[in-house]
Order: sequence, then structure tokens, then C-alpha cells
Amino acid sequence: MKWTIFFFALLGLTACKNQTVNKRNVSADKDSTNSIPTVQYSEKELITLLDSIGNLNSNGWTEKLTFQVDSTLNNQIKLNNKLSRTDFKVLKTATKSGEIDLDVARRIFPQLEIGSNLASNSENKKLTIGFYSFDNNKKDFNEFAISIGYDGGLAWNNDVYFLKSDKVIAKHKIFHRYGLELKHFKNEINETVLYYKVNYESGTGIWWNQFNFYRYDKEELLPTLTEIENINLQNSWSIRTYWIESTILDTKPLKLKFVFRNQFTDTLGNQIEFINDSTEIKYKFDTNKKIYEPEFSDVKLNRLKLLTYFHAENELLFVNINYDLFKRELNSNDQVKRQAILNYLKELKNGLNRQ
Repeated sequence: MKWTIFFFALLGLTACKNQTVNKRNVSADKDSTNSIPTVQYSEKELITLLDSIGNLNSNGWTEKLTFQVDSTLNNQIKLNNKLSRTDFKVLKTATKSGEIDLDVARRIFPQLEIGSNLASNSENKKLTIGFYSFDNNKKDFNEFAISIGYDGGLAWNNDVYFLKSDKVIAKHKIFHRYGLELKHFKNEINETVLYYKVNYESGTGIWWNQFNFYRYDKEELLPTLTEIENINLQNSWSIRTYWIESTILDTKPLKLKFVFRNQFTDTLGNQIEFINDSTEIKYKFDTNKKIYEPEFSDVKLNRLKLLTYFHAENELLFVNINYDLFKRELNSNDQVKRQAILNYLKELKNGLNRQ
């Protein structure tokens, strides 16, 4: 995991406070990428690092860490394409068969991107589509979506067009990896809110999925919330292991339950629990801003703690926001956990030193 130059300056400050460089033990193994040796720092040096990070102002992390997810949420394509009576009738018929003529699709859907693999029959020029209704009666065709290239959930991504009656109002490019799941509910002012999962990363021992929420505002589809659905990172990818998963418990008000944990690896390779907990968060729909605002009072997570589960340069934020917990555990009688924490701080300091 990379470290920013800004935080490397912090390492320099802490090193200046310690005059025992020539006494440090250095392991024989060197980093495979840049041949910088691993330093066995003293406990005093590691505590000094912890205190230095704990005293930083954490407010500056938010914008940088949320840039990717906020950009995906807010920068989907807005459209305003009113269909002719004939094309609207053809589209409604096509939702029953799951296929539409390519020439008609090009007329109906602005910025339509068609690869050779999307046409179900190149000779007949047919395009497969999926139909998602947000109405009580699917035959109303008032608020609905059409996914392009629907193949029964085998595609990793889909372009999805959202419609308000006979008008195409938005196009979303959704990378879902494991199948498009498009769901909906009514908010406090009886607007349709829809949501789906976005996959940001996947692999063995590593993945990241977000819930993205949007609402129908007359003839617009507007973003209202992005929140963690499930994030996992194992120790082969990082100096700590962590997991967080949310479940939607209710929709009016919107309520999510989070289960989360963090583990450190001790010197023997064992995983030692540092955080293992759960909490429920309500999201109030702000009728002025027209977005969901989390209510973090009397819960075990806040916005910054949630950001420590992102796959990003967030180790220093993790230490900063959990500083009191670090101090408490280091002062406890649990020597196994204490040594695992010191091992984590050693890895952190060495990681900074490799920049």
C-alpha cells in the first residue's frame, strides 16, 4: 500500500525525536522491490509514531478518500430524450420478449454503445435487454429501467437507461461483476428511490462493493447516497486485515446494520482481533438537500471510521481515528494483542520509510 509524501514528512518528524538510529536491529530480509531493510524499531519509537499520528487533524482525509465513489455516484449521464408514440409502444412490447431491433434501439437510447457481443442475432439485428419496473403495476411504464445487453446475469457490467414514462432521463454505466441487482422503495416524501451495487475491486481475499442510491425527482434521476455494502481485505494485501458488511434493515427511515472487524498479524503470523463489532445507522432524508444524511450520534461508526475500510491510502487515518483504542489496548494486560499492535506499528513505520 502506497503512502503519500505528506505523511512521509510525519515520519521525518518522529525520527528527529529519536537519536537511536545506530542502535536499531535490522533484519537480514530486504524489501523485494527496493531493497530497503526492515527496521526493528524500539517500543518507544513506535509509541512516538502513534502519538504523532494521533495528534493530526483528521478532517483533511475525507475529500481525497471519497473522490472515487463520489465521482461514480454523481457523474452518471443525464438525458432528455422523449420517445415518439410509436417507439414507446415498440419499447413496451420489447420488454416482454427481452429483445429489440438494433435500429429502434439506436433511436430510443442516446449514446448507445453496442459491441459485437451484444447483438443476440447479428443477421436479425436484435439486441437483448432487461426490464426493471419501479411501479406497483409493471404495465404502467411510469418509472422503469432498461439494461442493455442483458444476458441473465453473466455480464460483469451493463449500461442501464432510466425512463420516466416516454422520456429517457438517464444512462448509468454499472460495473457490478456478479450480476445487476436493481431494487427500489419509496422515501419519506413518496418519491421512488432506486439502488444497486457497484463493484470497485474483486480478487482473492480482496473486494469492494458500494450501494449507490438515486431518486426520481419528476423527470430527473438524482444521486442521494453512496454507502459501503461489503469490503474485505486480507493480510496478504495489507498490514492489517479488515472486513465490513452492511444490510438494509428498513427503508422509511433508511436503516443499515454494519458488521465490521479489524485484525493485526502477530510475529508468528496469527490473526489477532483489534476491532470486532456491529452497529445500526439511520439515514435521514433531508427534504431541503434532497439527500440521505447519516445520523452518527450514539452509534459505533462515523464517516471517518467508515473511510478506514476503503481500499485507499488510509492506514494513518485508521490509526488517527482509533488512537484512543490503540492507547487503551497498549495499556491493557493482553500481551498477545499488545505485541500484535506493536508489530502493526512497526510495519506501518517501515512502510513509510520505504517511500
